[in-house]
Amino acid sequence: MPRKEFVSSRAKIGAALFVCIVFVAIALLMPELPRGSQPWRIAATVFFGVGALVFGFLMLRPQRLILDSDGFTVTGGLVFSPKPIRWSDVDRFFVYRLPKGGKMIGFNYRAGARGTSALLDFNRRSAGADGALPGLWRGGPEKIVEELNDYRERSR
Repeated sequence: MPRKEFVSSRAKIGAALFVCIVFVAIALLMPELPRGSQPWRIAATVFFGVGALVFGFLMLRPQRLILDSDGFTVTGGLVFSPKPIRWSDVDRFFVYRLPKGGKMIGFNYRAGARGTSALLDFNRRSAGADGALPGLWRGGPEKIVEELNDYRERSR
């Protein structure tokens, strides 16, 4: 099977970066209210400021999803030591809907493919997925899930 690479969408990352910068500006430029607004302004500035830094970093070093005959690997972004996951370890991929309306790519490991851990058990109970991939890829998560499942099936 040929190697295939997906790069995260700079347009989606840029939109998130813009939103963070706007909220930082609002927090900094908002007039001070008489009682207790200063802690909220600081918290909003720090929260959205960190978000702006992360999305700015992702603009410079976008995430990459690499598919090959052995499995898949996520590199770039905040992933500094990529760990490949073998197709034989994955049961299935699916689109996971987040509580506030976003989407991520979820996947479950085959029974016995990974050792049990408290984090895997928590993820499975709370989200229904053992692991997840970000949803910022070009074409949307549905397209990526289709490609991932196709590669997984063909690797058997």
